[in-house]
Amino acid sequence: MNRMLRHTLLLIGTITPSAGAQLDAYWEFRPMVGVAVPTGALRGTVGTTAFVGAQSSIHLTTALDLVASFGWQSSDTKYTVAERHANVAVYNAGLERLFRRGSAFVPFAGAGVGGRSYDFRSSSLESGACYAGYANAGAVLERGRTTARLEARENLFCYRRPFAPFDRVARNDVSLGAGIGLRF
Repeated sequence: MNRMLRHTLLLIGTITPSAGAQLDAYWEFRPMVGVAVPTGALRGTVGTTAFVGAQSSIHLTTALDLVASFGWQSSDTKYTVAERHANVAVYNAGLERLFRRGSAFVPFAGAGVGGRSYDFRSSSLESGACYAGYANAGAVLERGRTTARLEARENLFCYRRPFAPFDRVARNDVSLGAGIGLRF
């Protein structure tokens, strides 16, 4: 038993320095709020709406984060049906390049892919989902384990019409969001 204890302590002593070197890596969680503004042909379908959601990121290098996000929008459509409300879910994953220059203010830019689904309350409209992509830019203020984030995002997505002929068309919107993050 004494020999097993020595081997265990030796193994822990060997692993601990490498684990300490990885403390630069972090996982961050941040709730987000903002506004989604339809552009182009989408303006004829839905109006400007607020959104809530959450993002999570994993620090891959000092300049690159893997990011996943989920957002929910409560939208009123412009279709001529009795119940015009739709719940919109936006979900995606991507990469962000961080431009660190030795200050707490860090600009970033990124891109990613995912999906968008529409759940219409009206029985006259058929709910559906389709793919999406985005490009974003903004800035993060880093203070220890907390962050404050402002982001502008251009969303390009496939929109499936909720009535016949149910064809798919490309649409886009711009979202402006803000969030507070906590790093673990």
